[in-house]
Amino acid sequence: MLRRIWFLVLLAGFVLLDDTRALALSPGLIELDVDASEVVRRIIHAHLVIPAKPGPMTLVYPKWIPGEHGPTGPITDLAGLNVTAGGREIAWRRDEIDMYAIACEVPAGVAAVEVSLDFLSAPPAAKGFTSAASATAQLAVINWNQLLLYPKGEKASEVFFRVSLSLPQGWKFGTALPVESKSGIKTRFSAVSLENLIDSPLLCGKHFREVDLGAPGGAPHSLLMAADNEAALELSPELKAGYSNLVAEAEALFGARHYGSYKFLLSLSDYIAHFGLEHHQSSDNRVPERTLIDEKLHLVKAYLMPHEFVHSWNGKYRRPVDMATADYQQPKRTSLLWVYEGLTTHLGEVLTARSGLWSPEQYRQARAFYADWMQNQRGRTWRSLEDTAVSAQLLFGARKDWQAWRRTVDFYREGMLIWLEIDMIIRQETDSHRSLDDFCRLFFGGENSPPHVLPYTFEDIVAALNSVAGYNWESYLAERLTQATTNAPLGGIERSGWRLTYADRRSEYQVALENSQKQAYLTSSIGMLVKENGTIVDIVPGKAADMAGIGPGMRVVAVNSQRWSLDLIRHAVAATRHGSRLLELLLENSGYFFTLTLDYKEGAKYPRLQRDSSKADLLTKVIEPLTWDRSRQ
Repeated sequence: MLRRIWFLVLLAGFVLLDDTRALALSPGLIELDVDASEVVRRIIHAHLVIPAKPGPMTLVYPKWIPGEHGPTGPITDLAGLNVTAGGREIAWRRDEIDMYAIACEVPAGVAAVEVSLDFLSAPPAAKGFTSAASATAQLAVINWNQLLLYPKGEKASEVFFRVSLSLPQGWKFGTALPVESKSGIKTRFSAVSLENLIDSPLLCGKHFREVDLGAPGGAPHSLLMAADNEAALELSPELKAGYSNLVAEAEALFGARHYGSYKFLLSLSDYIAHFGLEHHQSSDNRVPERTLIDEKLHLVKAYLMPHEFVHSWNGKYRRPVDMATADYQQPKRTSLLWVYEGLTTHLGEVLTARSGLWSPEQYRQARAFYADWMQNQRGRTWRSLEDTAVSAQLLFGARKDWQAWRRTVDFYREGMLIWLEIDMIIRQETDSHRSLDDFCRLFFGGENSPPHVLPYTFEDIVAALNSVAGYNWESYLAERLTQATTNAPLGGIERSGWRLTYADRRSEYQVALENSQKQAYLTSSIGMLVKENGTIVDIVPGKAADMAGIGPGMRVVAVNSQRWSLDLIRHAVAATRHGSRLLELLLENSGYFFTLTLDYKEGAKYPRLQRDSSKADLLTKVIEPLTWDRSRQ
């Protein structure tokens, strides 16, 4: 099997050469000069010098951005595009089919074309990934794919860029890119491949701090933070210890690393989009400003950096073969996202608990919440999990309304449940002599190495699982992935010695989540997700709100004749227990008002995991630290 895997690697050309050696073999070096001195206005200027030969030339803007699982390159945010050669402006024309390609004619007697462009960064309201808000008055995240063009047909590993960057006076920065020189506000980076460049975003800001993580003498790991306010950069000794534990726990889990050093880039702001994006030697993590100094907010966001860190192994080093394309223009086939994202979600949350960033109870609360959330995704009755992965590029941009019926990117959370069940099967089939940890070391470990990509197929996953524990994995996975079903895959929870139940009070995790999102998850009871202002985000098909005729986009104005509030509807739902009181809602729909009474008598219902004493407690073993003693914390 290993011989076949390496053959695929060599065939695809994805074993990355050392940049210095590969540069000597490249056709020419592209100079990219980035002027971000006006980034606080959300405009970045770029100038490229691209080696060229006389005749037709097509330049392309990166389209399929790694980690975003879709053609998300924000080309509509380009402005001021100008192409010159030999000091004279030359005409360019956009391809009428491929909107990410522009063609021009290089005149005789010149050896390069020069391209000037501006990138217009999104305002604070913009959400999403590459096209999301990424700059404020005090900080910015610079993604190089937004600022460049490159010759069509060139492999990302074989076209090289040398970048220089100018920042606002007094700003500091952090990136995985190697620095060649600095002079005033301008920094020059060493030449790297386009693949390495796009894989190395830069975080910069006026309020900036760097903290070393991990054990002394180990591979360098650091947390680089930029915030809108200096106070937000405070890192308690407990959190620092937790993130240092994360480094140690990840290395113990995988047994090897595929980078020389690693940088966690952390943006702390309420004016940028909040998400994470994986890279080989760094990660781009964006959270609310007070995340490190607000215990409840950190509870909700604690999983983010562990998740993106796991991606260095799962998603960057090991990558589905159909997602390991040679450049950024080719479509990626995403049917294996239940591994890429689902396993990462599972391992990321396990590491959050193993590192002490979550307590065991907080971990169980999060698992219960999302297990119930997946149970309420009623689109599973008509749509397979694999189809959500195949159509990821559509679902990432889908609206939130009727999400429980259409399904969304469920390969994250349902994939998490599947991998927990896989762990339980391995433990039971081997009498607890092996676990999913053994699969991780086998599949993602090996020897320490520089960044490179080792593609895999579905068959490789099955073969690796079989080498850890003999089982009919192919049939198991086919059932979980390709069949429409009524219920979420809760077998992992049940096999682990716990079961999904419901309580009449919200868990600590759910309280923190709802407070951070300013909405109420009444999905376990009446089947409704509703915002602070009463706007209904989604309805669970088959539950009381749906049966009463309520739909997403309507707004609750009053509850039992009282003015709407989140607390009021929570209390009103609780008061329905045993039919002691009806639940009457006054709603507005497109300017019209009407009253509905819900047929619901079960009171408040919030998910919990309850211990099943008839079975061994394997779930606690799953989150047991490998490198430190939790009892001494």
